[in-house]
Amino acid sequence: VKEPNDVARVRLSIISVEEALQMYKDAKTAEERERLLGPLREKMMEAAMGTDSNNGASNGSSSAVVTPPVAAAAAPSVLADAPKIEVKEVAVPPPPPPTVPAPIVVQKEEPKTDNKPAAPAAPIPEDIASLDDVTLQLSTAAMRLDAQTVSTLLQSNPGIHLDEDTTNAAFRAVVNAVDRAEARDQPIPPTVPQMLHHIFDADLQHLLTREKITKNVTCMMPQTEGLTTHGLNYVFDDGEHKNLPLEEGRKCEDGNCCDKCSRNIFPTFAQEDEINFDTYPGLNTLTFNELEKVSAATIIQFMRLIERVRRTMAHEYGLDLKTLLPLQAYSRKYVAGTTQKGGGGGEGDFVTLHTDEATHGGYHYSCVIYLSEKGEDFQGGDFVFNDPKDPDAPAEDFRHMSLEEQLRRTGRKLTPFHPTRGAAVIFSSGWENMHEVEKITHGIRYAVPAFFTTCPVPEAAYDQMVAGKPKTDEDIADDWLHLLLAHRPESPMEGAGRVRELLMKWHYMCTPLSMH
Repeated sequence: VKEPNDVARVRLSIISVEEALQMYKDAKTAEERERLLGPLREKMMEAAMGTDSNNGASNGSSSAVVTPPVAAAAAPSVLADAPKIEVKEVAVPPPPPPTVPAPIVVQKEEPKTDNKPAAPAAPIPEDIASLDDVTLQLSTAAMRLDAQTVSTLLQSNPGIHLDEDTTNAAFRAVVNAVDRAEARDQPIPPTVPQMLHHIFDADLQHLLTREKITKNVTCMMPQTEGLTTHGLNYVFDDGEHKNLPLEEGRKCEDGNCCDKCSRNIFPTFAQEDEINFDTYPGLNTLTFNELEKVSAATIIQFMRLIERVRRTMAHEYGLDLKTLLPLQAYSRKYVAGTTQKGGGGGEGDFVTLHTDEATHGGYHYSCVIYLSEKGEDFQGGDFVFNDPKDPDAPAEDFRHMSLEEQLRRTGRKLTPFHPTRGAAVIFSSGWENMHEVEKITHGIRYAVPAFFTTCPVPEAAYDQMVAGKPKTDEDIADDWLHLLLAHRPESPMEGAGRVRELLMKWHYMCTPLSMH
């Protein structure tokens, strides 16, 4: 192989096969080796097909990889003997010119961050620097988990971001590195969170190029003048929530919210493969309190989705990213025919009309990510914004409805959203966005509610932690391990303490030191 780009692709394929082989050799039990056997064979098959002269040397994608001819039939002997894979020169037909995706250039202003100056750019390794395309250089460095080179390339090429293929390849490299460290009972290398920071950056840039439906609304809060009869009813009766007297303004208890309020729908917040339950088992039932038996891939993917929400909120509302932290995030299961058991992940077939900020004073921004789809996985179950009706709006005919439904709709304007897999609704948590979930009549509805606060964490809280705020990249990697990926048994009290520390340290774990 004589073309520099082809040499790099061969090298990347070899690295991929060797990593899978090393993980197989490091497995401590027969069950673990059995689990790793399929991925290893898959890597070897990909390598064998990568140089098939009938398929050509490249599929035209910036993340395409041309690999050395490793025959699929050789898999059993490789597993038995674990020989070192050698790269040999092979004759490959000249590849067609690669199709390089246009770099993503975001015109929208980024949220304020008060970042510290970036560290000096690290030198680019010679074999990567010899490649004649920045996109391929980024892809090569990302698959190697070479976060420093990715940083250098991004700093020296303003306006360019990791494309989606490269971002996903980098994510797979992160998961492989974490699995390998766990198999060897070693610490997580600092390159893992460093690469995750690049992935989180890229995820936001990709989302900003997708469809978004926004409705700006006037911020509302309860009237501050005395407690009226309606107010007293509201305290004792959820059905009176819609009658609570309101006035314009943002309550934002003890926080630093934006003075603008809105509703945002992202029809494709997450791609189909990002919420696949086969790839990420347990994603639809995940809670941070119980991670012992959840795979590293699923945990990191859940973190990735929640961090995407956080960065989107900061962007949409002009918030300093470090002032916005998750207060609660979990997967929730709604089952037709079951009784609602309130918040915190309890099953039920509906959610009564409520305001998130009334539920918890620290909820300032809210999100729901949908993991299942109406019409395929369940019936009913619409997410509905419930607003006062415009006095000039024409009267509706409720005669065909039940008395309960007539009372629900009288004087109100209902705006339903039909959940689709991968969509998300992001909105300010005040009384301008009262909402409910209609009763599910059939099937199971999975969603991820997440609530964010702008209340600052007292410095004393960090002082009381065993480790405190991370001061080095190694500290950040240690926090990822001990707060998320240790896979250790723990009591409910220990789990609650770990989750509390995780949420308080979230920004420090999900951003580089320059943004702390």
